[in-house]
Amino acid sequence: MERRGAEPRDSELPLAAGEAPDERRGPAAAPLQVGQLQGRPERGRQSWAITKLASTGAIVMRFMGPTPSAEVFECLAALNEMMPGKNANIIFDLRELHGHNPETKQPFKNWLLENKPRIGQITLVLPKAATINKMAAAVISLATGITFKIRDDLDERAAIAGGL
Repeated sequence: MERRGAEPRDSELPLAAGEAPDERRGPAAAPLQVGQLQGRPERGRQSWAITKLASTGAIVMRFMGPTPSAEVFECLAALNEMMPGKNANIIFDLRELHGHNPETKQPFKNWLLENKPRIGQITLVLPKAATINKMAAAVISLATGITFKIRDDLDERAAIAGGL
């Protein structure tokens, strides 16, 4: 059937040499892979960002998309650089975290154990429906002896201010 004035549908396009039929549908056609953020291929962006709030000195570490294993140690090194000698107020914003990478658990647990004397408070900001993250936090809390404050009452677009 010919359609005038319209682009051909994917199913009507001829395949290029060596092209599989699903390759034309773009990144949304396949499930998210490590290194992709919200269905878009990674373009040099890290899956995390870190900042220190000038008003309170709280360290805010925000995670976006899946966290590739290769970035964990870089992330922890950046956190180490911002840590004060004692009473650190650290906020892990996991509202945009997608997927679960089990390889990140042990490095974070080790980091927490090594830095326990420098930590004053850790707050996890999670979406309400993040039951698996809450369970993982409970397991890590028990393993390290560090209590986490859980906040799941913030809108996903709400900015973190004042160190919660």
